[in-house]
Amino acid sequence: MKVWETQEFLFGDGPDARVLDYPQYGFELALARLRRRNPPAAPWWRRYVRTWQSFEPGRAFPNEGDAEEGEPLVYGLSQVWNEDDVIYATVRNLLLEGADEVFVLDDASDDDSASEAEAAGATVIRDESDGKFDELRRTRRMLEVVDERTRAAGRPVWWIVVDADEFPRGPRGTTIRDLVRTLPPSVDTVGSRVLEHYPGRTSAPKPRHHPLDELPNARWHDNPSCPAGHWKHQLLRVREPGSLRFMFGRHTVAAPPGRRPVVESEASLLMHHFPLRGREWTEEKFRLAGSAAGRYGASSDSFVKQRLEKRLRMLGLAYAEEYHLLPNMFPGEPRTGTPVRDWRELVPPAERACAHEAGAPL
Repeated sequence: MKVWETQEFLFGDGPDARVLDYPQYGFELALARLRRRNPPAAPWWRRYVRTWQSFEPGRAFPNEGDAEEGEPLVYGLSQVWNEDDVIYATVRNLLLEGADEVFVLDDASDDDSASEAEAAGATVIRDESDGKFDELRRTRRMLEVVDERTRAAGRPVWWIVVDADEFPRGPRGTTIRDLVRTLPPSVDTVGSRVLEHYPGRTSAPKPRHHPLDELPNARWHDNPSCPAGHWKHQLLRVREPGSLRFMFGRHTVAAPPGRRPVVESEASLLMHHFPLRGREWTEEKFRLAGSAAGRYGASSDSFVKQRLEKRLRMLGLAYAEEYHLLPNMFPGEPRTGTPVRDWRELVPPAERACAHEAGAPL
């Protein structure tokens, strides 16, 4: 039985819940409450994580050996609602990482998100929903853009898909374009190791600057969506429209029935995540979105409402550097307290340098 999150979605892929999963998960939830910890991932999700893809980067599949000759095509894609403080830098980061084009879906922003994205070099696509957050609709709309632009390209496209607060880059000091040039023809997706960044007392993010310059404090996002510990799978090779789909949040990838398993590269991206940025700007956006008529407040998605409430509390605590009091949203971990360090202490030396000039506009 498909769990509710994936019913009637994409190719019908996603976790299957078994009868014994429910008593097992009930016990795990009770134990987590007793230990004052967050609930662990559900049994059906843990099982799905172990099975949705394979790691066979060198394996050849029929008719794929010569699928892409010459320079690979790389497109970036993001969807925004009131992200004018960061979307310029988001687009510029994708272009620095080698994207040929960047597309930004603007969901009726009432700030300067569209003009900032265009100024950075993106093609902006207006997409007005009913004003309520709906992850299913959001994902489907992004997939429509992927299929439309892949069809127009007339050849396979590597899609790097990000939220406005996500800044991925290639491994070991390379760019995303450097990476895709080296991948075997069979590879479908590349996972992301994710660093979750937090502000501090002196943080003052600047418009059109990389947020990494002002928000160095981070921790690993320990919420894997694959056996390799990748939380995101946001780099996807789409050979033809409809051939592959990313699931909600770009955590996993789905293939149509009868197709071979999704193949993930052994290499991975490094992605910097900045959900908390300028204090006043972020607080105003969160309160607007969480109001009764707001994008999240009017939504039927209880998860995003809870996450928004926690992030609003986290904002003030992070700026006071009271990280030990931060609400912790990581599965299986204590409900309070997040250990942070300078991100450069968390990655290998080869990944400490950045493609942008620190402190300068992008």
